[in-house]
Amino acid sequence: MKFLLILFLTAFTFSDLYSKDLPTPSADDTLKVGVVLSGGGAKGIAHIGILEKLEEAGVRIDYITGTSMGALIGSLYSIGYTTDQLKEIAHSSSWEEMFTEGPDRQLISNYQREFYNRTIASFPIRDNILDLPFGLISGQNIYTLLSRLMWPVYGINNFDDFPIPFGTVATDLETGENVTLRSGHLPDAVRASISIPSLMRPHVIDDRAFIDGGLSKNMPVDEVREMGANYVISVNVAAKPQPKDSLRSLLDVFTQVAYYQINRNLQDQIDNSDIHINPEGIDDIETFDFDRVDELLSIGLAAGDRYMDDFRSVSSMQSTPPVERSGITELQARTFNRVIINGNEQIESSFIRDELQLDPGTWLTPDLIEERIEQLYSTELFDLVTYKLQKDEHYEYNYNLLIQVSENTTDVFRVGLRYESGTQASILLGTQFRNLLHNSSTTRFDLRLGNENRFLTDHLLYGALGSRLGVRLSLLYESENVDIFVNNEPTARYKNHLGRAELSVGNFLSTSNLLVAGIRQDFIHHNNIINPNFIGITSQNHYSVFGQFKIDQLNRSSYPTRGHKVVADANVSPSTLWSPIYYSTLALYWTGNYYFGDITLRNQLFAGYSVGDDQPWHSLYSVNRLDSTFGFVRFGGYNRYELTAKNIQMGSLGIQFEPFYHRFINVDVYAGRFLERWDMDFTADDFKFGASLSVGALTILGPIEAIISTSNENRLLGELQIGYSF
Repeated sequence: MKFLLILFLTAFTFSDLYSKDLPTPSADDTLKVGVVLSGGGAKGIAHIGILEKLEEAGVRIDYITGTSMGALIGSLYSIGYTTDQLKEIAHSSSWEEMFTEGPDRQLISNYQREFYNRTIASFPIRDNILDLPFGLISGQNIYTLLSRLMWPVYGINNFDDFPIPFGTVATDLETGENVTLRSGHLPDAVRASISIPSLMRPHVIDDRAFIDGGLSKNMPVDEVREMGANYVISVNVAAKPQPKDSLRSLLDVFTQVAYYQINRNLQDQIDNSDIHINPEGIDDIETFDFDRVDELLSIGLAAGDRYMDDFRSVSSMQSTPPVERSGITELQARTFNRVIINGNEQIESSFIRDELQLDPGTWLTPDLIEERIEQLYSTELFDLVTYKLQKDEHYEYNYNLLIQVSENTTDVFRVGLRYESGTQASILLGTQFRNLLHNSSTTRFDLRLGNENRFLTDHLLYGALGSRLGVRLSLLYESENVDIFVNNEPTARYKNHLGRAELSVGNFLSTSNLLVAGIRQDFIHHNNIINPNFIGITSQNHYSVFGQFKIDQLNRSSYPTRGHKVVADANVSPSTLWSPIYYSTLALYWTGNYYFGDITLRNQLFAGYSVGDDQPWHSLYSVNRLDSTFGFVRFGGYNRYELTAKNIQMGSLGIQFEPFYHRFINVDVYAGRFLERWDMDFTADDFKFGASLSVGALTILGPIEAIISTSNENRLLGELQIGYSF
């Protein structure tokens, strides 16, 4: 992950250790000290150690400026956080989640879960051609963190009014000039300053797009002097340019070129500093080494120690000591009068309010707002959702909640890859178009190529029937080679072709449960038939009506550690629809995961009942293959299609170990009955038993899993699966 992220880094610079002789003040002189903190990614955590040593020396900091990570540390210190609190923030923040953002699976809609985590690459479609994204991440998680940490200064728009006046710089994307930000909404200013080009999308303030301030001025010394400082202590924690002998790849050259742009005015800022610090050992840290917090804090403290005599001399020249810092206490709840929504053009404000579920007069806390914002963001209808509290001009002690949204209007092309031992390699090509035919709609086209071919056109119209209800029209074609087993031996084969037209209504945008009903027509064709006498599956076209109830609260699609999934499905092909065949099915599937540290206990139960002599292939219950309704249901020790029946009664128990982060070992045991006719005679000797052992990992290519399984019929099977299921 570090390797990929470094490709997009441009917010780091270099400088040498530098210290000017201290001036000799007159008897009535007092210094106005400005502290300048540079950008540098994770290395900026070392700034906390410098600030702690300035406190220890008794230096009164009168102004602070910073860029990128220096802006984050400097702004928090300026609004009242103590160095101990900053250390706690550095330790407790999930930095990896900041840069690998994605919606919480438990908060996305039922509709989205069908398509969630299936692809490895996404490309926007602009002007009917594929393009590259503005940034790998939108910055939603980062902005949420900033909003929480800066909650105490909501309503203060002039940064000079903070306990320590603060300023930061960002780079105007259109002109390339550095822009000083000393007023407005503090999370906006800091988010603009840390917008690493290509990694994060530019941040827009008042119709101006900003990228990382390090591109134009990574160490804003001039700016702190303009604020009123007459003595400047600057700290540079960014990387140095590399010697030519170390440049061995395109990545190295790209990074080196970025240094040229960033360092063009660095020496001028060093010369304009009275004390300049470049902590020793900082160059041994990578820009995204956020897991080395303790080491970075030690580097900052050690650097501060080397300058303690200078710091004490500065303190002695100040006539007024620093104000005692009590720190940020509990984040106070605040009431609001109304929700004001800005930025939406195609999504109705009423829909946004319904998703937020915030009534005027509610006491707002960061926890409550973040929960509702995350729920709104997880609809994937928006690229970015931010908020701010603004004092109501009519009520002195109340606020208005301003919700700023950036609608997700970008059409997307996605690519997925999958390998299974039984079906070999497959590729998924998918597109998604928003508001293609009309507003409040999503249209998808999916094409799967491989041993099993599939084409799906899916159109969802939402909002017309309520905020979470929608109408869905689907057109499907799929084909697969189906093996027929008799006494555990492959006896017949045919290629099944299914065409389907389906119309349904349901609460597709709900995040809690799915309730859907609809009607479909199936068109079936068989060819490449081997031993037709053993097949016994109808190929007649027919109509059917269906209903489905689903609860899916798994925290991950692959290797879930928490949550449950329940699916109840019913399908009837009745004569009242002029269907030439009659059959009906009723099934219930449940899987649960129970988390105990590095160990997860899990279970499966699957019961499927059907009646009717003429049933199509897709109405049968078959394990060890991906089913569009129930997902991938495994039964160890058997081949794909081998356990296929009109009725099924099965269950499993397992344990999942996670000895290392996203590395898994799974052990499962299975028992079940696969019946031609349903009965409840559990004393019969028709039970099948299986067991499996697997090792796997979550990787950039998706889940990878190697499986060894066996059954009571004395067999040992090996499998390999790579990539997301689709």
